[in-house]
Amino acid sequence: MAGPDLRLSAAVGLGKLVGSASRRLRLGGGTTLPGDVARAIDPRVLAKLAASLTGGTVLVTGTNGKTSTAAMLRAIAGTAGWRAGGNPSGSNLVFGLTAATLDRADRHCRVPLDWMILEVDELSAPQAVAEIQPRGLVVLNAFRDQLDRSFEVEQIASRLESAVNRLPPTSFWVGNADDPRVALIGAEPGSRSHRSRILFGLDDPSAARAGLPVVADARDCPRCRGELEFTTVYYAHCGEYACPNCGFTRPAPAVRATQIQLFGLDSLQLRMVDAAGLGTSISVPLGGVFNAANAAAAFATATAMGATGAQVNSALATFQPAFGRSQLATWKGARVRLMLAKNPAGMGENLASLATLDASPVVAIALNDGIADGRDISWIWDVDLEGLARARRLTIVASGTRTRDLVLRLAYAGFEPDRIRVCPEPGAALDALAEMATPGVPAPALLTYTAMLNWQRQLVRSGASQPFREAV
Repeated sequence: MAGPDLRLSAAVGLGKLVGSASRRLRLGGGTTLPGDVARAIDPRVLAKLAASLTGGTVLVTGTNGKTSTAAMLRAIAGTAGWRAGGNPSGSNLVFGLTAATLDRADRHCRVPLDWMILEVDELSAPQAVAEIQPRGLVVLNAFRDQLDRSFEVEQIASRLESAVNRLPPTSFWVGNADDPRVALIGAEPGSRSHRSRILFGLDDPSAARAGLPVVADARDCPRCRGELEFTTVYYAHCGEYACPNCGFTRPAPAVRATQIQLFGLDSLQLRMVDAAGLGTSISVPLGGVFNAANAAAAFATATAMGATGAQVNSALATFQPAFGRSQLATWKGARVRLMLAKNPAGMGENLASLATLDASPVVAIALNDGIADGRDISWIWDVDLEGLARARRLTIVASGTRTRDLVLRLAYAGFEPDRIRVCPEPGAALDALAEMATPGVPAPALLTYTAMLNWQRQLVRSGASQPFREAV
């Protein structure tokens, strides 16, 4: 009989101690550093802890929607009666995954849960899959993001495919049929990744838009590089498509989202239809077509894990938005909606929603260039701010460390100087929103990642929001 794993015991013990000290000394939330320390002692600590789970680990990856989809899955797990943990702080590199799993370990170096549901950075997904050997993997999309780190979308798609190919033979993966780059993964009928995949997609032309954005990340066929023809576009480059050159087409999704109804930015309803043709009506307190896709991904994954449609609906009907993802806060009597917008696809979809679904006379945009945002901010020129300027008259509160660049971009988009309020600091920007907001109508704030953290800290200091675990 094997004796105790002393290296694992030391890694877990010291990692937990570091996390506790970090939080007690207010050095951060202890969402990364404990993982660094534990992995230095035992490089296999994550693999060993993950192996002790009753059900296993489900990883959620892709450029946009990871945090919301993972949060939905954890809510569903609770309704289904499963014990589940995760990384709600959003610390999604391998060190963060280690810290989150370590945090739930007991004194016997086991994780007494059924599932760990973890969002993982798309570039880190292959390593995470290789170490954890998860029970399931969710691949949401492939968009341009952090250009100085990820470069173009082809590198992201390559990493996602590598992650799928590293799955154990008994695992499943859930993919987005509406994204051509994701749909190509496992497209060959004889491949193992084809047999294990479960595709989801939107199936309601009434929720589609007129066509592709001016700058789309995937106009060409991922197989032959010919130009794709899109008959339906739901968001970004996701929709129904076909390549007239090689015949590559959108595969039929096993799980379909139909009868999509959007109620502003506050909520949506849809009907999920599974592979057997059984339908389940779902209500979600989040708006936007992209959140319909997130809900479809959560439904497909949860039912693959063993949840029922009724359990999914019960969980999502009372779902609380994840940190910074359409999160509502109050500032000096005005309601503010915090919306993460960190790349062309995310910003573009939020802007499209604001142009058609929102009634606020003022919108804040905060542009930062921290390491977590990506130093290269040239992507703001690929966002259709012109469409927002034409849609209706509103004032933009420009904020963030790159306020001047943002103001220049707004000017070129057609916003006159009297429609731009320059407030680089979060407190001043929140004051401007509160001053101009319509009573009872939340004022949207589109924030890059570190800008969102700065705004959240400002709200916490004023008592307008609850503290959160920061990544340290």
